[in-house]
Amino acid sequence: MRILVTGGTGFTGSHLTRRLIQKGHDVVVLDNKPGLFFDELKELGAEIHLGSVADRDIVDKVTQGCDVVHHLAAAFRKVNLPQSVYWDVNVEGTRYLLEAALKYGVQKFVYCSTCGVHGDVKQTPAGEDAPIAPADYYQYTKYEGEKIIPEFVEKGLKVVSLRPAAIYGPGDPERFSILFKRVNKGHFLMFGDGLSHYHPLYIDNLVDAFELAADSDK
Repeated sequence: MRILVTGGTGFTGSHLTRRLIQKGHDVVVLDNKPGLFFDELKELGAEIHLGSVADRDIVDKVTQGCDVVHHLAAAFRKVNLPQSVYWDVNVEGTRYLLEAALKYGVQKFVYCSTCGVHGDVKQTPAGEDAPIAPADYYQYTKYEGEKIIPEFVEKGLKVVSLRPAAIYGPGDPERFSILFKRVNKGHFLMFGDGLSHYHPLYIDNLVDAFELAADSDK
């Protein structure tokens, strides 16, 4: 199959791209920057395009001929990043991809949202039916991206939306790497009073979820 992975040179996207190539798929990557894994992914055979999902023309170009779209690209939390960028990438970019997927007959569209759309969960464990209460503009725009999806499902596009938790694993450049390096040296950090609930998600398990979502009939 020919599969598009947006955000494919990032931490999560690169793991998914590697897995798909290992399975024998032709993988097209769209990312706005080379990232840490550009050369490696090129050597593995990925077709990489540098550009933004907020650019309708390049979205149309890379989606054409694809059987599956994994949409991971997002404007993430960054100091002084204008709200307009979050909206253009996380909302309008998602719309452009959905439009292109419908236009070119994509068989399955997998949208990577975030469990952050639930905000500060009051009762745990929480399911996908927990109240929606995004705590920042990143989370808000990711949910706004979700809200576009039903329009395209009604038109016949098969879409699955995932809400991952905090992701960790090999190749993580910044999120948990510092914490695990300190633990490896014998220094364990406790946040809060030790009774806090947190839910890290191992990268390989998340990649499994993307594959299962793409293969699902739903």
